[in-house]
Amino acid sequence: MPSINIPLLSIPLYYILAVYPHGRAILISTRGNIQTHDNRNPKSSTLASSIQKRLSPSEFAAWERAESCHRNHLENMPLFVAAIFAGILAERETGRDLGTSSFALAWLATRVAYTVNYLRTESMKWTYLRSALYFLGTGLCFATIGRAALVLA
Repeated sequence: MPSINIPLLSIPLYYILAVYPHGRAILISTRGNIQTHDNRNPKSSTLASSIQKRLSPSEFAAWERAESCHRNHLENMPLFVAAIFAGILAERETGRDLGTSSFALAWLATRVAYTVNYLRTESMKWTYLRSALYFLGTGLCFATIGRAALVLA
């Protein structure tokens, strides 16, 4: 059986994770009836206010959290992809295992926990965990890029 490149595979897996909260937001905004989703102008400036009018305050808060989680994933994707490719390049150039596969798996695990926390948290207490998970993921990226920079110098 051929082996797979875990770091490269982690990129589309992360993209799927990034899109999941947006799909959840659509389900929330349509109350599960996807056929009522208006996709003509999904980035309109009036979208949030029109959704807010038809949802309860707790449903609207859940919709906002899901969309914010989705945007945060997309905002972090360039750093993650850069770290993956820096790690792969450094490993290929030096022939050393720098832990890029471990980084990719740790990143995905951290971001899954981040997503669960973001989508389910309604109290301030648990937002601190979400922030810690965010900084853990960012630190993992910086560490991978730093290791690659050191061995490629």
